[in-house]
Parts: sequence; structure tokens; C-alpha cells
Amino acid sequence: MKKLLIFVLLLGATAHASKIDEILIMTDESIQQTLGLYEPGAYEVTSQDFTKAAVERDLAIKTELIELRGPRNAAQQWTCVTQFVKTPKFFKVSETECK
Repeated sequence: MKKLLIFVLLLGATAHASKIDEILIMTDESIQQTLGLYEPGAYEVTSQDFTKAAVERDLAIKTELIELRGPRNAAQQWTCVTQFVKTPKFFKVSETECK
């Protein structure tokens, strides 16, 4: 019985981790679209974490990154906040703002 409980807890943790991975993938795709950074190696994420969501939003991810292939090869730093709203099945990106 104890082994079954441990198995169920591990299975739940794995499912939770995969949902977080999906949210991070959605965040990266939204940042790429917002900044037009589609080329591999065009940017490097320096930090990424949850942040306070805006009004009427359910989740937000703050990402700090360096654009490696900017104008005249100058590295440019960006701070992007991607906002999510909860849907019946999961989350969807509502907007991404980069400064």
C-alpha cells in the first residue's frame, strides 16, 4: 500500500512538471513572436520565473533574456512578462509585453 501511494505521488509530480514545461514552451513561443526572434541562437534566457498576474489574468511568467543578434551585433537585454488566462482545459497566452 505504501509503495502504491509513493507511485501515485510521483506520477502526480511528473504530470505537474510536464504542465509547467508546456507553459514555459508557450512563453518562449510568445516571446519569439513578440520580438521576432525566430532564428536558433538569436537569444539566451538569463532568468525565468512566475510573477504577479495582471488584473483578470490567472498566471504570469517573467522572462529576462539577451538578444544575441541585435542591430550591429550588439547584445540587447529584454524583460518580458507573458500573461495567461485559464481555459476549461489548460491555459492560453493572453499577451506578452517586452521592455
